[in-house]
Amino acid sequence: MAEPYYLYPRYHGGNIYVQYRLPDGSLSVGKSTGTKNYKEAEIIAMREYSTGEYKRYVNSKIKSDKTESADMLQWKKQLKTLDFETENVQAIVDILIERKLLVSGVVTASKESELVIPYLLEFWDYDNSPYRKERSRLGKELSYTYFETAFDRIKKYWVPRLEGKHIGDVTPDDIAAIYDDPKVQNLARKTIKDIVNIMVIAMTWAHQKHKTQISNFDDIPKIAAGKPKKKEILRPEHVKKLFEVPWDNNMCRLANLLAMYTGMRASEVQALRVCDIHENYIWISHGWDDHIGLKTPKNGEERPVPISKELRESLLNMATFNPRYTKDKENSFVFFGITGEKPVSQRGFNKFLQRALGESGYPEPKKIGFHCWRHGFCTQAQSVVHDDRMIREVSGHKSAEVFNHYADHLEMMDTINTMGSAAQQLFGDIVAKTLRNPVWENADVTA
Repeated sequence: MAEPYYLYPRYHGGNIYVQYRLPDGSLSVGKSTGTKNYKEAEIIAMREYSTGEYKRYVNSKIKSDKTESADMLQWKKQLKTLDFETENVQAIVDILIERKLLVSGVVTASKESELVIPYLLEFWDYDNSPYRKERSRLGKELSYTYFETAFDRIKKYWVPRLEGKHIGDVTPDDIAAIYDDPKVQNLARKTIKDIVNIMVIAMTWAHQKHKTQISNFDDIPKIAAGKPKKKEILRPEHVKKLFEVPWDNNMCRLANLLAMYTGMRASEVQALRVCDIHENYIWISHGWDDHIGLKTPKNGEERPVPISKELRESLLNMATFNPRYTKDKENSFVFFGITGEKPVSQRGFNKFLQRALGESGYPEPKKIGFHCWRHGFCTQAQSVVHDDRMIREVSGHKSAEVFNHYADHLEMMDTINTMGSAAQQLFGDIVAKTLRNPVWENADVTA
């Protein structure tokens, strides 16, 4: 009959080790009895074998009162000796995580074992990002600038912190630790929030694609939002003076006039085509991105904005100067570049706006940008339209947080008529007077 255990010293004068006979007949992995005396070791081994409770000894100085069963001894030995395939190891890890005995585990040659930095750099590389391509297939176009900024921040803030880590190793605590970085603490709150958010997005997507077992990245504490800076807008008296002075570029003058009247974003003004212009409104169906071309509007939803008769006629007239107009009238850009195939750059909108502001005597023209029209439109519209829903319907300031307490959508024509009347009341005289003036002799049509 085979002996129930086997005693041996690892080296002369050292502790006695024991291997127990396991249920399958094999011997367990050796463990120290914690004594150099053979007789004491034998007594310990016999007692443990007879009771079936095997104490865990670390060495002669540090002992453990915890015990384990023969089945546990056999399982430990199998872990050391069996040939495991990746699927088997992953199954063990999954079970331990499910039992909340393990937070995460990275299995060699698994998706989780990928290094996190190459993953993040690809994730935020506009041309190669699988995340962007997936979003695009779902009808959500993300801007090149957004990815470019995120990519730069990964290199600047996250590469030094996470270099060498695997995707499955990164935890929410690793990300939240950036709040303690003195260099980051000196940044604007919104910037810090964005630096953290690009990691949350990338790691949440990694979990969805089974690249990490960790799923609670949304639980990372959010930094408190700072008080936003007050937006600079032009007062009505300044607006009147602005459009009374000569402009060096007629196209940019019209673009600014349109933004004043409608509150359209610069990218939406760029994307305006003849087919978007209707009898008394513009249907905003696209924005423009210099790298991807026409894309969905910023909030993902199309919308109408009212225009006056004079503004409509001027927009359609401007489009006739587009070199592509005779070939493809309906798809011709109103605010076109040199060849007509692409819109004019936004830089011209700001450049000639600030130049005209200087001519009108405005004290600090550099503080005013094209986006001021959008803020001015929303601010002034509230003085004559006492329904924020209609203003937001036209301006495109739609978010779930703002609109989730409204059950029904507004009727489109009611919105157009109401906001059209408001725009005409606020800006109609300026538009009519401006467009009645002849084009200045030194004014270019294009930028």
